[in-house]
Amino acid sequence: MEGGSTTLFWVSLGLILSCVIVITLFIVFVHTMPGKIAEKRGNPQAKAIEITSLLGLLVFPLWMAALVWSYLKPFTVSVAVVDGELTPRAKELEPEKEHTVAESSQILASTNEQGEA
Repeated sequence: MEGGSTTLFWVSLGLILSCVIVITLFIVFVHTMPGKIAEKRGNPQAKAIEITSLLGLLVFPLWMAALVWSYLKPFTVSVAVVDGELTPRAKELEPEKEHTVAESSQILASTNEQGEA
């Protein structure tokens, strides 16, 4: 390579590498947006949404599903363990407050002990 073409080669190579880096960072930024949106909205499933959106780098529909998921309001169902099975009975046990599974198990255990005595 003659004098001027060597400089042109290195400038071109630098520009190409810079463009590749900027495009890669932009793609990663866009694919992490659903997780950030979910965290900002206080979604308890934010980590799962973030993982799904990153898997969207491999399978694009997963990213779209994560984006929709990040805007959905999560819902919870109160459950109790009855005879080793989950049943939606926690509100029937004591309707004025919600119980965790551990509290519901303790309530059911105490009612079973009272029933056996």
